[in-house]
Amino acid sequence: MFISNYRMDKHMSLKERMITEVGKSVEVAYSLCDLLDQHNIELEVHADINTDPSFQSNKALKEAMGYILGMGFVFKAKPEAFASSYCADKVV
Repeated sequence: MFISNYRMDKHMSLKERMITEVGKSVEVAYSLCDLLDQHNIELEVHADINTDPSFQSNKALKEAMGYILGMGFVFKAKPEAFASSYCADKVV
């Protein structure tokens, strides 16, 4: 798990915040690609977005999935995204 704390003065919608988080996850994924390729490890990018439409984060699901898959990574969302399900909500 990587933690990045930052503060923005601009107010973002939930969807915009989710896509920004996905973008940062993709940046980290790219920085690990060479190392993981050396060991034939396929990288999954886990999004802190729920597949259940009753959750607000679901509004960003299609865009996040398209972005991650388009960048060549395996996409996982909650509840299948264990990193998001067990880590993201534990950091304050």
